Amino acid sequence: MKKIGIVFAVCSILFTANGLSQTTWKPFLLKESIRSNHVQLKSGIVGSFPRHTEEFNWDNAWVPFQTIETSYTSFGEPAAIEYNQGGTRTRSLYSYDSEHRETEALNQNMTGGNWIDQSRSMTAYNGFGYPTEFRSEEWNGSTWVLKEGSQISYTMTGDRVTVLTAKSWNLTTLTWDNAVRETYTYPASGNNYSTVIMEMWDKAWVFYTKSEYTWSNNMPSESLNYTYETGAWVLSGKTVYEYKEYDSTIMTDFSYADGAWEPASRITSNFDSHGNETLTQMEAYMMAWTVYTGEKYLLTYAGNNLTERITQSYSLFTPALQGLTTPGTWNNQKKEVFSNFASMSTDPNLLPDNGLSVFPNPAGKQAVVRMSMQKAGMVVLSVISISGQQIMEETFTASGSDINYPLNLSKVSPGTYLLIVRDKQGTEIGKTRLIKE
Repeated sequence: MKKIGIVFAVCSILFTANGLSQTTWKPFLLKESIRSNHVQLKSGIVGSFPRHTEEFNWDNAWVPFQTIETSYTSFGEPAAIEYNQGGTRTRSLYSYDSEHRETEALNQNMTGGNWIDQSRSMTAYNGFGYPTEFRSEEWNGSTWVLKEGSQISYTMTGDRVTVLTAKSWNLTTLTWDNAVRETYTYPASGNNYSTVIMEMWDKAWVFYTKSEYTWSNNMPSESLNYTYETGAWVLSGKTVYEYKEYDSTIMTDFSYADGAWEPASRITSNFDSHGNETLTQMEAYMMAWTVYTGEKYLLTYAGNNLTERITQSYSLFTPALQGLTTPGTWNNQKKEVFSNFASMSTDPNLLPDNGLSVFPNPAGKQAVVRMSMQKAGMVVLSVISISGQQIMEETFTASGSDINYPLNLSKVSPGTYLLIVRDKQGTEIGKTRLIKE
């Protein structure tokens, strides 16, 4: 079986971080997983953005490592992040499309007083907002050279993805080769998928895994997992999903043998009321649940500003970072001190006058979205953080007149957001600022 690079890595993310936090699930929300790798460094807190960061490493005491300077767009999207490590300067420049989706991240080094291109990552999207291509390229001094990438195509039934096919870039043959295909089935009503079948390419499509999902309140509660053996699907395990306050989750895997379920492993992800991660850890069942690796984040706030974050790491076995961690204990690893905060709340005066409004605003656990529609039709309502992450999405059918749509914000953390309304084809109807107290 050939290597499939970032395609398989990205596919694996689908059933972990992304699918769990979406009120209406959309297949392969890769843009969220890609962006989430930057969000903590870029912002750290919804609605409040540090422009200066001092970073320290632990060596029996906190030792200065580098400083980070960040500038933002008017929507709170990072425009540039510059790193200075002992006089060695690098930076990343970010570009976005009209829907505030990241399309390019350009990495440069300071050499001889000039910024020199080194590498870049690029993402393209289709009309539904699904990513269609990822490219990781390096600059060789005269041109960009593709080093790693994925191309994704979709088969749609209405506005739902039924088949996703991904190709990966082959550096040897310099061709796009088949890598992964996923088939989604849905119940008669609703957007929650019921079965996902993954196939891998090995000169032909070969069945790999199948998952059957049970849902509760628009969130997956359990999946039965199968592997394909000697021409048949064989039940191999299940995953149970638990949800706690502030979108914290526990995913527990069970193995299936001799007609019985046995706990195998679990992943815990905790977040605080600001939406910042406080813990991620993985455990194995060894007569009892035993943590074998993880990261803990000790957060300090001044009002709504995250001013300090200490990262502690844990490894039961060989230290993950030699000299920084001791097996079997939580150890200091990194400290970030944030300052020079910028409030990047979207100015409603900069948004178009489209008759869209929210009442009350600031809102509590409930709000009413008011709008006018010239004709009846399906409406997609999205709540986007000012770092560009989709927080929630709801779909309803408008009657074609004055609309008063109740919006449940009980699971949305306090902060400033962008409310975007689109029609079924993805055309923007309007947008406005939403503040959650």
